[in-house]
Amino acid sequence: MPSFLPPDSPITLDLEAASEDQAIRAAAALLEGKAGIRDREAFIDAVLERQKINPPLLGSGIALPHARTPAVSQIVFAAARCRTPVDFSGTSVSLVFLFGVPPDRIAEYLAMTAALARRLRDPKVVADLMAAPDEASFRSILEG
Repeated sequence: MPSFLPPDSPITLDLEAASEDQAIRAAAALLEGKAGIRDREAFIDAVLERQKINPPLLGSGIALPHARTPAVSQIVFAAARCRTPVDFSGTSVSLVFLFGVPPDRIAEYLAMTAALARRLRDPKVVADLMAAPDEASFRSILEG
């Protein structure tokens, strides 16, 4: 299975946000200073624009905001658990998995998100992620 959570990918378990826009911006802020980000504002703008078209929601309180954009030079990823659920286009979301994808890495990205979606289809995995006491536990649960 392809890795959908590289070891240096940031995770936060206490994201505070009052809106979808704030949640995406806060998740993107976790990537500050990470390799692969060419233009953080352009990346965020691309994600927000993508959300307007067809917000990627998995159900069970999970959102997968992403953008295919030259604003990133490699696939970047951040995971966030919201302190309180956030409204994403009428859906209550507690887990946010943010991806930035350069245009030449689409196939790799699709494999990563497919693996992640398969993992997140298991209600026990989602419940365990919601109860994880720390980032190491969250990462371990997610990776299986």
